Amino acid sequence: MLALVASLAGAALLGAIGWVPSLIGKDSGVQAVTPGMLTIADGAGGVITLGEGRAVALDQSGLRITDGDDVLYRTVRGGSPVSALRGSLDDSGDSPREDVEDAVSDLRIDRVGVSPGIARYTGTLSSDGRSLPTVITVTFDDRWVRLYVDVQGADAVVLHGAEELGSLGYPPALPDRLLRGRAWWVEPGIGRATPVMTSDRRTDRALGPEGVARAVDLRRRGHTDLHAWGSVLDLSVTSSARPEPEPEEES
Repeated sequence: MLALVASLAGAALLGAIGWVPSLIGKDSGVQAVTPGMLTIADGAGGVITLGEGRAVALDQSGLRITDGDDVLYRTVRGGSPVSALRGSLDDSGDSPREDVEDAVSDLRIDRVGVSPGIARYTGTLSSDGRSLPTVITVTFDDRWVRLYVDVQGADAVVLHGAEELGSLGYPPALPDRLLRGRAWWVEPGIGRATPVMTSDRRTDRALGPEGVARAVDLRRRGHTDLHAWGSVLDLSVTSSARPEPEPEEES
């Protein structure tokens, strides 16, 4: 009898888990997107120095941006760092809602071009016979390292980042609170150089381009996904985080 109860409970749990993907994002309007596979052609990976201690590295574990020994940003481990969405955005209500028809998520990087302060990765996103030319450019400008993703033919671009448990928002772009466990839309009108969030108050991050709907999704273990509606997404990171506010003096 106990074995039967345990078996039924296990089946119920598996059934609940099976429904999770369709329920995730129901209230936020942000759809969960699963990364595909990452393939890197010979000679297209490795470490590239950008200047003043900044560097970018690409291998089968993903893409990493570093400042000396500090990791400023890394993509999801062991999967494609980018997905392209086909669908539409309904912004007629109080907040936008994504209507995703399908995602193109398997990324192949064919080659990398290097010039002073710039690394440019060229390849394709593909799925079910569809192929979209994709370029990922990483540049260092002053204190910011900028990552640009350009996917020809995409209605929206998702950048799959590694999990950031300590992420907090920066008003007015996002609430000044822990962001984990939820998906959030960035307030309209926020510029591409305005920090929207920070990781453990150590690394500021700005999300562009300006003028498009953008979202931050921290609902799933192992992910911090960034959405931008359009064929381009750009992320800026810096290790020079905003200072903490000074404590108020006691009266």
